[in-house]
Amino acid sequence: MSTRYLSNLTPLRGIAAMLTVIFHVDIVLSLFQGALIDRNSSQLISRMYLMVDFFFVLSGFIMCHVYAKNFETSVNGQSFKKFTIARFARVYPLHLFSMLLTSFFLFLLYRWGVQVTPLLDTENSVYSVITNLLLLHSMNFHQWFTFTHASWSISVEWWMYMIFPFLVAPFMKLKKPGRLMIVALCIGGYFMIGYLLVPLTTVPDSLSFLRGDGNPPFSLNVSYQFGIFRCMFGFIIGMMVYLAWKDNWAKKLFSSGYTVLILLAGLFTCMHFAVLDVFTVLFFPFILLSAAYGNKNMNALLGTKPMQKLGDWSFSIYLIHQPFLYQATALMQDPRTTGIDLSGMTMLTSWLICIGFIIFLLFVSYLSYRFIELPARNYINRRWGKDKVQPISVLEVTN
Repeated sequence: MSTRYLSNLTPLRGIAAMLTVIFHVDIVLSLFQGALIDRNSSQLISRMYLMVDFFFVLSGFIMCHVYAKNFETSVNGQSFKKFTIARFARVYPLHLFSMLLTSFFLFLLYRWGVQVTPLLDTENSVYSVITNLLLLHSMNFHQWFTFTHASWSISVEWWMYMIFPFLVAPFMKLKKPGRLMIVALCIGGYFMIGYLLVPLTTVPDSLSFLRGDGNPPFSLNVSYQFGIFRCMFGFIIGMMVYLAWKDNWAKKLFSSGYTVLILLAGLFTCMHFAVLDVFTVLFFPFILLSAAYGNKNMNALLGTKPMQKLGDWSFSIYLIHQPFLYQATALMQDPRTTGIDLSGMTMLTSWLICIGFIIFLLFVSYLSYRFIELPARNYINRRWGKDKVQPISVLEVTN
């Protein structure tokens, strides 16, 4: 039995991953008084941390599209085991590799006598090695990010994978009023994050200078603490989007190219003006629905080989960029290693650095995908799961 491949969704992961990279590069540049965009003029890039919320919505949709049929009636041991192995093969090898790569780079920095900022290393320890290995490092066991910071989302998403099979049967039975109620509860959950959980988030004493900076009002920017809720609400909304797509809800409207342009304009306008996160993320389900329906022009653009490759490499882009970015940041902050004063760089210089890093990252991500992700995934699935695995987009599987 084959699941229809939705080619438009694969590039969306790549685009979101690349926007996340730009967000992190901009943070690094700010350490040297550089910026990709004047933050007093636009908050567009500073709000790109919300791209991870798009990942969560997309994951809920994809999990339903690929795996829901296995759990529509019940969750049995065999189907749960196959699902768990498939998800483990998808996320764990690269998570482990990125953690080891980060550790190796930090070791080199200390060996070279480079002073490493607590932002990169304050919570790394034997304890955090254990939590990372168990994918628990973003389940309120720490006061700050550990090793590969971006992997916090892998941690919480893994535990949503474990919950997902048990949500399928009751959610598939929901009628439209029930689905709307679930979406409303998730939106209420987003408000809970901003109003209740963000103020409870802690930082270690070594980063006490961050206290008081805070997040903007009703921010959704929780991660190493309470990130599971952020993931859960987005993931469940994604499941509801899948049910709407399956029913061809408002297909004519959302398959229109004009609708897509309006949605994208609305999203980036909200980010530009720093509209409350809870309202900004509500564009994601509709953008996803539009991409799933597709149209002639969208299909032509997203179906190109470069866009598909960007999607294939998205997981590597997302996890691998940070170890190299950390290494470069630490080295650039130590004048002994560069001999160059990088303070007060111009916007043009900032963009040249960003573009150069992206070109380097795409090459490294290709290598990571080709020689780490795919071989590890294939081996695990052959050894313990299915005999044959499909491309890493996980939008097409054969049982």
